[in-house]
Amino acid sequence: MLSSPGRVQFFLLCLQVSHYVSSTQVNSFDNLFHGKTGNYESTMDSSRISVNESVTFWLYTKQRSKNSRRLVPDDPKSLESSGFDGGKPTKILIHGWLGNSEDEQSICLALKTEYFALYDYNVVCVDWSVLAVDFPYFTARMRCKEIGNYVGEMIRTMTENTPQTNDDVHIIGFSMGAHIAGYAGKRLEGNVYRITGLDPARPMFSSKRPSERLDRTDAQFVDVVHTTSLVLGQHKPIGIIDFYPNGGNTKQPGCGYDYVYGEVCSHFKSYEFYARSIRSKDEFKSIKCDKWKDYEESKCEDPMNYTYLGESANSSLSGKYYLSVV
Repeated sequence: MLSSPGRVQFFLLCLQVSHYVSSTQVNSFDNLFHGKTGNYESTMDSSRISVNESVTFWLYTKQRSKNSRRLVPDDPKSLESSGFDGGKPTKILIHGWLGNSEDEQSICLALKTEYFALYDYNVVCVDWSVLAVDFPYFTARMRCKEIGNYVGEMIRTMTENTPQTNDDVHIIGFSMGAHIAGYAGKRLEGNVYRITGLDPARPMFSSKRPSERLDRTDAQFVDVVHTTSLVLGQHKPIGIIDFYPNGGNTKQPGCGYDYVYGEVCSHFKSYEFYARSIRSKDEFKSIKCDKWKDYEESKCEDPMNYTYLGESANSSLSGKYYLSVV
């Protein structure tokens, strides 16, 4: 039985769907809590749903930026037929709970548009919406490791059958998707080049044990963007570099007080900021500092010790970095 604080945390997360996922109809808190989101009565046991049937990988290229082709782990032919180019860097995008890879406001569509404006990448969107939308939060959380392992298998299929190497791969995950990215990195023994966690989910991931969440050891370089400070996102540093735009505090600029002081809106700002950073790095200059108050009062030890939040983060640096973003 969940405690009252636990129910509050789940309720906050559930509010995402009514505000951001236009394709889902929410009838009541009870429906949300038990994973009934209006698509159908979710009476299935999630353990009967295999990951290889419910998790799909969709490749977009600059030439086919609007029409995706499906990739299948352990099926090299799907790479050949899709147009995947192992000689180009790959961005793997993973949505969060209650999300999908097709909504106009999804991390997939937001980032791939910016990436293709910058370079000719392989952009792979991981869609695990079958488990993300129609089941309760704690059920989805329990499947994260399995999903992450499957993402790892997809990456292995790329690196074992094309010129692609682990150094070409960058996994970007939002909310619960950040921890799925972490599990994928663990599956690959931390050899993938980079993992970016965008406001990694906090409920049921606040364990100090790195094996149970995204951790700095999951890739050669792990950077994390923190945009909430109440319950939705991890606020403590868990990456090699941890960025705190506007102190990483709720509420972020442009967010009202709806949905508990703007917590939900602030949560989504993590990938909005990241999308902007892909082509506008100068907006996201970040200075290494011990805490937000010191940054505000210009008390950081070395103002020249800076990097950029987002795509242009310097992988040779480490620590906590603060910045102001509008």
